[in-house]
Amino acid sequence: MKQLVSENPVDKKLFTGNREDWLNKVADFIYNKVAEEFVPTVDREVIKLSVGFMPNGAGSSAIGVCHYEGSSAGNYREIFIKPTLGASTLVECIETAQVVAHEVVHAMLPPKAGHGPKFARIIKNYLGAEGKPTATVAGPAFTLMIQKFILELGFLPHAKMKDPSPKTGGTTASVKCTDTECIGGTDKSYAQGFGMIFRVSIKVAKTVRNFRCPACAGHTIVELPENVRDDYK
Repeated sequence: MKQLVSENPVDKKLFTGNREDWLNKVADFIYNKVAEEFVPTVDREVIKLSVGFMPNGAGSSAIGVCHYEGSSAGNYREIFIKPTLGASTLVECIETAQVVAHEVVHAMLPPKAGHGPKFARIIKNYLGAEGKPTATVAGPAFTLMIQKFILELGFLPHAKMKDPSPKTGGTTASVKCTDTECIGGTDKSYAQGFGMIFRVSIKVAKTVRNFRCPACAGHTIVELPENVRDDYK
């Protein structure tokens, strides 16, 4: 099986424009991809994208939102991506692109479509995201679709902001195998787009640079609790 995101590039290529330019390039890619199979409700020019906090404030748990025409004096569909999302690794850029895709699909459909069957059919079955329609993640199919585009485009030029109301976190970090054919995976981990998921102490996570999956020896990504992620270099 082809590795999805085996390792993050050492010398990452940054996108030469600004953050909104990057979001719009990803939105163009997603819009055109979806338009090959489905008829959009609005033209691409009607959809605007920015980095910004959610309607309920900086502490909102939402990471993306789509406002429809009723909220815009310019009659636009406005998408905001939460600035606490990451962009320093390929994995983070792919997940941020998945949030963009999630909101662009909303913007391409009628407001009443919500997270209903047509939305789920596009974001999950067609684009390859996984998880609940209300909280999709970048599964293997989405990753394979978008990663070459992002590597050619360049990484999002953004340093994620600290969550003003971060979770206290725990004493361990989550290590996730990126091989979805990993023999140590479970139904739950496969649904998230990973193989075996295991935990190690934060001290070990900060010391060991490259974990290998103990089940299949595949590559992994490490997720530390929010309260210590800034310490992980």
